[in-house]
Amino acid sequence: MASTFPLNIVTPEKTVLSETVQAVQLPAAGGSLGILAGHAPLLAELSVGECVVRLPNGAQEQLVIAGGFVEVSREQVTVLADTAEFAADIDVNRAEASLARAREMLAKLDAGAAAEMDRATADAEMRRAQAAIRIGGRR
Repeated sequence: MASTFPLNIVTPEKTVLSETVQAVQLPAAGGSLGILAGHAPLLAELSVGECVVRLPNGAQEQLVIAGGFVEVSREQVTVLADTAEFAADIDVNRAEASLARAREMLAKLDAGAAAEMDRATADAEMRRAQAAIRIGGRR
């Protein structure tokens, strides 16, 4: 049997997942990050994308993660995500509507400092919606 470790995925609203797992793959700011039992301690920034959790029974869970951090210690892995949603819970229609709103907002922006903040918000929303559509559409 492969080694396992405790994984906790939490958002500001709730604990999304608290399981003993064999592996987790996360969307890190610098690329995909794979973590197995015994991984060296690490603190990394997360980006928007797919999180794949491999359970001890061989099953996998897919989630959409949007930003945050991962902390790997010798005892456990903790994901502090801005948002996290299981693929099975994604409403693709809602994600498509969110994508359309973000694109509309981007199209209406003017130049200026306030517009740059709005652009960053709309861009982040667009990336979250695109990831949700991609991952939720696989079901």
